[in-house]
Amino acid sequence: MKTEITLFGKTIDLKKLIIVLSKIGLILLIAISIFLLNRSVLLSPDDYNYTWVQGRSDGSKVSNLLDCIETGRYFYTHWTGRVIPHVLVGIFRNMNAHVFEIVNTIAFMIFVLTIPKVLGKKSTFLSILAVFGYLAYSTMFGEKFAWVSGALNYLWPAMFLSIFIYLFYNYFFDKKRINKLGLIALTLYAFIAGFMHENTAFVGGAFLCAVIGFNIKKYWNFDKTKKIFVTLIFIMFCLGAFANIFAPGNFHRMDSEGKGISLAFLNNYKMNKKVLEVVLLSMLGAFLVENKELAKQEELNIFLKRNWKKYKWNTIKEEFLYFILPALVASLPMALISYFPPRAFLAYELMFMIVLANNVIILADFFKDKNIFIAGVSILLTLVVFSKYSPSTLAQINYIIPYKDKITNQLIEASEKNEKDVVISKFDYLQWIHREDFINIDNFFPELNHKMPVNVLIANFYNLGRVTAVGENEYLIELKVDTEGINPYELINKETEENVGFMEYDDEIRYCIPKEQLGRFLLDCRKNNLKEKIIYYRVRTVGEEITDTVKLEDIIIY
Repeated sequence: MKTEITLFGKTIDLKKLIIVLSKIGLILLIAISIFLLNRSVLLSPDDYNYTWVQGRSDGSKVSNLLDCIETGRYFYTHWTGRVIPHVLVGIFRNMNAHVFEIVNTIAFMIFVLTIPKVLGKKSTFLSILAVFGYLAYSTMFGEKFAWVSGALNYLWPAMFLSIFIYLFYNYFFDKKRINKLGLIALTLYAFIAGFMHENTAFVGGAFLCAVIGFNIKKYWNFDKTKKIFVTLIFIMFCLGAFANIFAPGNFHRMDSEGKGISLAFLNNYKMNKKVLEVVLLSMLGAFLVENKELAKQEELNIFLKRNWKKYKWNTIKEEFLYFILPALVASLPMALISYFPPRAFLAYELMFMIVLANNVIILADFFKDKNIFIAGVSILLTLVVFSKYSPSTLAQINYIIPYKDKITNQLIEASEKNEKDVVISKFDYLQWIHREDFINIDNFFPELNHKMPVNVLIANFYNLGRVTAVGENEYLIELKVDTEGINPYELINKETEENVGFMEYDDEIRYCIPKEQLGRFLLDCRKNNLKEKIIYYRVRTVGEEITDTVKLEDIIIY
């Protein structure tokens, strides 16, 4: 079979061309998927909260870089040491939403493409797929990579750390040459990487201690220039880490959330058990490949005699000492921090993904002459990974993105008209959403109850009095009544006398009914002369009020 073609006077190897095109196709597929995720996710309560200048009592919105810095300073002294992420939140919240969607997609791709290169290997199709597959099957995918505040607090620090680990590791072990200007930049970058987030500070610090500590002789034998820069990089990272970890805000937060040792952080290992098991299996596979020549001998006899010196341990030793062990050690400080959600586990997962990607490359190299086998495995694993992720993508395209655009336009229009009591569309497709990919996404959608946190945050952000969400095929009915205490009313089907609906009752009665049931689903006012206690009523739907065309008898039975 011909494996070469001539194109524009150049000879092209078909096998290499297919490999390159497959890799490009995978990268584009992942990028499009992540962009759609960023494009679809609504703003979280934190995203709305961080719109305001923290620490001010006048309710000022963040409107410039100085406001962002003021907010970052307030957080540093009152809540957390994550100054950089919170300054970035303010900056992006003042830009067009599409800017963040594009930039955050780029950040995710840098993160995914850097990980396989840490151990001196090129990013290959299967190694990139392995990293994305790990992330797709890990917990809180949406919180880590799509929400503005979530991505900037977890994805971005992990991305900065992955770049730092790649550069330092390969420089330390002479796998990558860096000129003096680059080393100065890496030294300054080390402070930023350490300062970004407490989790990256713990993980990066443990990594540096492991690399230098287990290679102290190598370190002392470096030439003067390299020894100085390695030392400076270590010191600068530690300074950044200490500045973050010992921020006054972290101690305020610990005081408010309670102190004491807790093993709750171990839940992150339990929740991600399946993907971590895959990492361990990949280490076993790489170990067997590394010892393939030994496997041809009397393997069982060697094993029973425990003649461990005959085995090659280079890969598994490197992976354990410099990545697995630091990740485990870096988890220990989290026993003192009561709040350690799975999204904060990303910095630790970075170390496991480095190991997984490296082992996948080793295993693929072992089968490199079996083209059909590698192609089949690649196709199968691609289907497995995207079968987990694609349902969410389809939901984003079909339901969430159109809804997000619709209510954004409704809110902007209401704000421009200076309306103070706004009815917007409710999201009617929650049953089609894979909630496990968007933890707490239910809390992002405005609800019927205008006092719910997200409704209040939306109303404040758009300068509206209150926001109520109802279905496109529903009427919102509101009645002001002169009664006190427990709501004495029921919403019934006048034909069957059955209770047919939920209603809210505080200063007024509010409930929704299907439009086609107007005149059939009625408020029961037959007892205690309840009709006489109705002061006024109002009937609305999205973008329309029909109170003038609806009689009281159309909504009550008496």
